Amino acid sequence: MSGQVAPERCEIVAGMRHLSTEDLRVAANRKLAGQLVQSSVRANTDEEQYRQNEFEALGTERGGEKTDLFIKKGKLEDYPPELTRRFSKVCLVHKLRETRALSGFTRILPPDGQIGSDRLQELKLDLSIDWLPAIVVRGEGLFLEFNSAQLERWLTAKPEIQKRVGELNQRYNSGRTLRGQEQRPISPKFVMMHTFAHVLINQLSFDCGYGSASLRERIYCDFKDQSHAMQGVLIYTASGDSEGTMGGLVRQGQADRFEATLLRAIRNARWCSSDPVCIESGGQGADNSNLAACHGCCLLPETSCEEGNRLLDRALLVGTPENPNLGFFNFDS
Repeated sequence: MSGQVAPERCEIVAGMRHLSTEDLRVAANRKLAGQLVQSSVRANTDEEQYRQNEFEALGTERGGEKTDLFIKKGKLEDYPPELTRRFSKVCLVHKLRETRALSGFTRILPPDGQIGSDRLQELKLDLSIDWLPAIVVRGEGLFLEFNSAQLERWLTAKPEIQKRVGELNQRYNSGRTLRGQEQRPISPKFVMMHTFAHVLINQLSFDCGYGSASLRERIYCDFKDQSHAMQGVLIYTASGDSEGTMGGLVRQGQADRFEATLLRAIRNARWCSSDPVCIESGGQGADNSNLAACHGCCLLPETSCEEGNRLLDRALLVGTPENPNLGFFNFDS
């Protein structure tokens, strides 16, 4: 089949679906030409590139009541200055759909998100089977993009952060090496955002009434491709039942409510029932891959965390008693 899609048709459909007319036209013409519909920048070949596409989509207002993805951007001028100094975007994800497919299995160790890993074994013995077991779940969420300039100032002004996370990185990758896994560079930015997601989920479970196991995190951070920086966190509910689909999470992200939730989360992170042992820890948890993080302050149900409750340090959020400005949320530039 050949030909081009009429621009006026794309304009009508794009208006109905709240999409970019030009993006829709390009994708439709690629489909007509028999080409794969994918990012015009680069093909998806690994997990980071998948997340890059998600990161770009979540930061853009799109969709509507009748679409599977419905995002509205919060007006930053309605949020307090202390919040807008640290975040460049607050997006309310009224509707999202997550498809979970079981594509294979491994023994003992996971494939670490590598698409096409040699250790990932087929589920089927009959090669004629062309489908995978999957479920579709729907929910809502909050997407927060950190202010990249403020992140850079924080990291530049506090060189001790690199040393602190460097030691954590060494222990974490030593454990991976012993298990025959590839090393994975971990940045202070990732540890801070990951810990922030945990303390925010814990607070949202109190403020919204959701069980913490029904909330999940998705961290958007660049590891390999520094030319496409990512610094975002998605907290979402996509449970198999009706819990978490009534709008409570989105409502808590509105300008008149989010500040109170955020302040409570950061204030609670300043003290743990295991302090001073926790805040002074040089390594705890699986593979000693956490610093100031334990069951009394930061850990979540395993189904909520992408990293198996590893790579956490609340000192990067609130600092330490000796150096409170070490924390991103205590740092004043």
